[in-house]
Amino acid sequence: MDTRLCTSACATAITFLLITTTSAQISDSPYVSNGSLTFQNRTFYLDGNPLHILSGSLHYFRVVPEYWWDRMRKMKACGLNTLTLYAPWNQHEPYPGSYNFKGILNLRRFINMAQRAGLYVIFRPGPYICSEWDFGGLPAWLLRDPDMKVRTNYHGYQSHVRRYFSRLIAEVSDLQYHRGGPIIAVQVENEFGSYSNDTKHLLFLKQILEENGIHELFFTSDGFYNYTEGLNGLDNAPFYTEALPTVNFQDIAQGEELFRKVEALSDDFPLMVTEYWSGWFDYWGGSHHTQSLNDFGSTLTAILNRSASINFYMFHGGTNFGFMSGANWDFEKNTLKTDVTSYDYDALLTEAGDITEKYRIARQIIHENIHGMPGREIPYDTPKEDFGYAGRVHIKHYMPLENILKIAQRIRMNKTVPMELIPLHPVDNDSFSGQMYGYILYRANITHGDNLTFTDFPRDRIEVFVDGNSVAILEGMVDNVNVNISLGQYSGAFPRERVLDILVENRGRVNFGIFGASVLDEQLKGLDNNCFLDGEVLDDVDIYPLEFDEDFYKRLKNQTEWESYNKQRDLPGFYRGHMFIAYTPLDSYLNMKGWTKGFVYVNGVNLGRYWNKGPQQTLFVPGPYLRQGFNEIIIFEQHMSHNRVIFQETYILDELDEENT
Repeated sequence: MDTRLCTSACATAITFLLITTTSAQISDSPYVSNGSLTFQNRTFYLDGNPLHILSGSLHYFRVVPEYWWDRMRKMKACGLNTLTLYAPWNQHEPYPGSYNFKGILNLRRFINMAQRAGLYVIFRPGPYICSEWDFGGLPAWLLRDPDMKVRTNYHGYQSHVRRYFSRLIAEVSDLQYHRGGPIIAVQVENEFGSYSNDTKHLLFLKQILEENGIHELFFTSDGFYNYTEGLNGLDNAPFYTEALPTVNFQDIAQGEELFRKVEALSDDFPLMVTEYWSGWFDYWGGSHHTQSLNDFGSTLTAILNRSASINFYMFHGGTNFGFMSGANWDFEKNTLKTDVTSYDYDALLTEAGDITEKYRIARQIIHENIHGMPGREIPYDTPKEDFGYAGRVHIKHYMPLENILKIAQRIRMNKTVPMELIPLHPVDNDSFSGQMYGYILYRANITHGDNLTFTDFPRDRIEVFVDGNSVAILEGMVDNVNVNISLGQYSGAFPRERVLDILVENRGRVNFGIFGASVLDEQLKGLDNNCFLDGEVLDDVDIYPLEFDEDFYKRLKNQTEWESYNKQRDLPGFYRGHMFIAYTPLDSYLNMKGWTKGFVYVNGVNLGRYWNKGPQQTLFVPGPYLRQGFNEIIIFEQHMSHNRVIFQETYILDELDEENT
């Protein structure tokens, strides 16, 4: 999704690659649409009538289905006529050949609902979507192939993409405009020019889409990925002979440069901002990002004055439920920046779907410049609730890590292995898909050793325990880091045996790769045979995949080995409390102040991660995730616990804890 500016550290390498590589020449003539949506003289036409596309991005997989209609009604009331959406491959095909299009992933229902709301649909199927989503929407099981090269013509990648697209497009092919549906345009890949200049790969993807019945207008979207060096995806991967080039930006100065590049390609190409970044995303330990209302209004006005079509990215961000938030690699600090759970994005609607001042400004500008009169009334926001005294949930039960491991599967290996490569989730008789998300614990019984060394340090966060006592917490990217585990040598005929545990948290895979400095193929999580005890490879390891998925929760719910909670703990464990609601529940926010780091189940739904570093301090709890009667709240806390959590009606997305940043 959003283009990142490459750091100065990789700019030289990128420039060199641009000089020494060339793009495939596919055709000589600018693209002409054969779909229902056509263009001429910089104007879109649909059914022979001019169409000014006014769109907003809304992701079904970030919003509970019960609220899809509310968000679409607000989109329509803002003056928009189109909805733009991504499809996350890693959710639709969680394991090879196993597909999910139900519930919050019911893509077909979402698109049909958009049509009933009076909205056209722009479909961005990927297979890579970025979107601050884990691995940019790519399934992590791709990485089981040691030769995998994603977003390329590598045969292993292509074969999986071909199979997935055949299933994905079957869900939507009859929803294209020429067949009576709302889909008027389909994107080929996503910001590909910031990643590669191999336009043959784009042609491969377009051909697959066509083979599976896609007939509507094709387009690409690109922006600057290093504005200082003048590097942009339009120049790097020109595909304008096969698809309409569109642009992404937030700053109008950059936008004007990109507009001029599109205009130079053809006299007919209409201007389209596929991603006007109405805000920005947040990462743990960083400030909450906002865009000033003056800048927002002036840029929107400038775009419309250019007669350009526009898509607000995001119109409504929603929530990265579960472990789906992605990450970016900081090349200067050599560390992972992981995205927060909220995808509020400072968008036109808040994370909970509430109207903002930015929404009102956009609505006014759109009607003044396009429609010429006020639109339909703005729908009411969904009410919020703090549930009064009942909303102060006291922790009653505790389950230590040792008991949690009894619920998990144990896998015996002769070395430490990344989570994606462990034999978990059989696909057929002789292969597995491995572990995708959550945590993974490596355990070894040792009788000697002083120094634990990690080489090729994992791009994640690890905690080391000896006999259940925490001895080190490590995060960042540090090669050959040593941890003194203070075992020493023991006299006597029988050396004392101790338990060494290494808990690794998958904090999210990188979702964006820069041309010439990509890390997308290096997203294995956990320990990759890179752990040594006094110089010897750590072997004879028990591995516990802690996916904390739906199946795990079912086992957890049936457990009787809960202890009474009577004091704060400072070790990993589950904490449980209950809340009684006497009426139909409303939306709320769970205040996690006083807790340290972990995630929260509410009635079996993983709301997402929390971390006291901030800036996010509350987790959004949609009313449909609650129920009338007793509600169960289970918290996985990695460090220091608290004795309660509080449901409240306001959110906190902008509060940094300086001590923990």
